Amino acid sequence: MSIAKQLFGNLSNGEAVSLFTLTNKNGLSAKVTNYGGILVALNVPDRDGKFADVVLGKDTLDGYISGHPHFGATTGRVAGRISGAQFTLEGKTYQLEANNGHNCLHGGLNGYDKLVWTAETINDHGIDKLRLSIIDPDGSNGFPGTIECTVTYALLDDNTLEIAYTASTDKTTPFNLTNHSYFNLKGAGKGSVVDHKVQIFASSVATTDEDATLIGRKDPVIEGFNDYREPVALSARKELVGGNADIHFFLDGGRTRLPKAAAIVCEPKSGRVMETFTTEPGVQFFAGLCLAGDLGKGGATYSYMGGFCLETQDYADSVNFPEMGGAILKPEEPFSSTTLYRFSAK
Repeated sequence: MSIAKQLFGNLSNGEAVSLFTLTNKNGLSAKVTNYGGILVALNVPDRDGKFADVVLGKDTLDGYISGHPHFGATTGRVAGRISGAQFTLEGKTYQLEANNGHNCLHGGLNGYDKLVWTAETINDHGIDKLRLSIIDPDGSNGFPGTIECTVTYALLDDNTLEIAYTASTDKTTPFNLTNHSYFNLKGAGKGSVVDHKVQIFASSVATTDEDATLIGRKDPVIEGFNDYREPVALSARKELVGGNADIHFFLDGGRTRLPKAAAIVCEPKSGRVMETFTTEPGVQFFAGLCLAGDLGKGGATYSYMGGFCLETQDYADSVNFPEMGGAILKPEEPFSSTTLYRFSAK
């Protein structure tokens, strides 16, 4: 694998931001910027060997700075919603920024997706990888503890995009890191994803109220509604009609030491297949319901349901509902997690 670096742009304070291109021996390529740890592009072939960029995003740094729905972003300190934008931990109550109704979403308005990460190329067992790192200080966005965090991208020769995370803290704190890429296996900007067939290896989901707030309850999947244990076209799922395609699935394998199968998505026209593997205990499935004419790469317009997300993570509101998950980082328990997106065609 090779990694090339170029200037992506400058922030208003003059700080330079880079764009890195990762390429494997089969010609697949991924573009990652150290602004927000964002996956900007991912070019993979169809059954005829024709390449297309399958992740939604922006052409320029300014496009990301101007605002976007977390396209490809490394999302934290806590991906997902903390109910009521507050929590009590070790006897102290912390008030967070309510940036999603009365909830705190994705760590607040100045989350990891807006930070400039330090970038370096490393060699891991003969494979060149891009490692991004930050130090998130105590009190940042209202959270306790200073976190040292890394995200490492690699494009492997079996056509897998590997994303590996590590983190440590000096105080116990909520922590739930993910990548928020929107995928369209027909190609970014090529219309809706309702014809994609989705399989998610989960028998239960997190229940929410009408405001998508987690309420600390797990329920079995319902056949014909949110059951994806067998492959099903998104167009056949009733929740898409009602706008409720933003679901946290508890994976049947739970948290694991090595990545396990989480989901498989197939697009029939191109033949592209994306398999997702993760060590995380859950995955947030989101069918791009927030997209409504967003301007994307190459002048494309991203339509409603123009992309889907498979955000590997824990139960976001574990700090308020500890029986539901373990999205808590402790000084004595460093965090390590790996997610794989493997591409093929049939």
